[in-house]
Amino acid sequence: MPPPSNLMSAVRVSNACYDKYEPIRVLPVALRGDIDALAAHFHATNEFKGLFIGSLVPWNDLVGVPNPGHAALADLLISRAARAALSANFDVLIEQWAMSHKIAMQGALNGHEATEFAALSGPLVKFHGCLMRNQPETLWTRAQLAEPTIADRVATCSNWMRLQLPGKDLLVVGFWTDWGYLNDVVADALDAGAFTSVTVIDPADSAALQAKAPTLWARLTGGTAHFQHLRASGADALAELRTAFSKVWMRKFFALGKALVEAEGRTYSAIDPAMTGDDLYDCRRDAEGVPYSRAAQSKEPTPQGAQASFFHHLLVTAGATRAGSWYEYGGKRIRVVQGAGQALHVVRERYIEPPGSPQPDIVVCAGSLAPAVKGKLISSGTTASIVRPTGGGVAHWMTLEEARGKLAL
Repeated sequence: MPPPSNLMSAVRVSNACYDKYEPIRVLPVALRGDIDALAAHFHATNEFKGLFIGSLVPWNDLVGVPNPGHAALADLLISRAARAALSANFDVLIEQWAMSHKIAMQGALNGHEATEFAALSGPLVKFHGCLMRNQPETLWTRAQLAEPTIADRVATCSNWMRLQLPGKDLLVVGFWTDWGYLNDVVADALDAGAFTSVTVIDPADSAALQAKAPTLWARLTGGTAHFQHLRASGADALAELRTAFSKVWMRKFFALGKALVEAEGRTYSAIDPAMTGDDLYDCRRDAEGVPYSRAAQSKEPTPQGAQASFFHHLLVTAGATRAGSWYEYGGKRIRVVQGAGQALHVVRERYIEPPGSPQPDIVVCAGSLAPAVKGKLISSGTTASIVRPTGGGVAHWMTLEEARGKLAL
């Protein structure tokens, strides 16, 4: 719901459906704010799929632009910092963010798909259904639970949850849903065992949450000795979690350069720069050797990043100043990416990034090799084109050794 997504809540969806139908027939006013009961009415009159799903539900208001919470969930799933995410939302904003970063994420509609899709990323389990996948079979009311297709989907999701969730740290973000029956379904699935910890993020106070979903509240508070409820925005909390993960990731990355720093007789000092979440994410991608058009995918840095880490230390020791995820040194903007033992021109050519994005003066491709090939393959670049961005942009690409000579480091 937070901007820029601005999606409708369940209550607002119910209001919209009720108001659209009111000129045709006036229904009891109590149904206007109760999506479960309103959907149940059309289910009972055999108008559920054709009228309610096909005409009344404002599907166009359930799409939008991912907010920082969606970005955080997608990033944590892609990097597998999160084992899985369970969503009651029909929208595809988490998947949309992933796809915009070249990851073909799909929401899993049952436990079998959750297992299958885990090969690509941490699974996103959508037990309500999905706006883009089998829309007529989305789950809106308790009355649908008697249908074999819906019952099987809920059962496989519940069984998957019973296998995967016990013993895990559970983060519950704004889950006290207006679909009351779903709270009970999830509460039943959570009855399999204790959690290491449970953290609930919801702006409402604890008394309100307990009153809204007493069984689920009892499951969560009784399932661990480490329970806390934080009254905060879910999107803000997820963005904070993502930033914290990125900070730890980068600390581990900077530590990779310690052996190389000390091998030159230099004094090693840990690097822990103050950066925004977005800058930290760009640093993670640079440290993985991934262009900004794609997603970071590693849960933690690999030893292949040692030379890139080492060059960061050289720049910091020389007095370079931080400029977002890059540096400014000697009047130049410098970006450090991982080359991982590949030819410099090969790495450069895969860096197809938006031509309108800021450009560094120098890209240090640490760990790459500069074989004796034709100059056009490793040239310093040409002017970026709106039609076809240039691989590597207009920056001067260098190996670590070349950069040390050029910058006297």
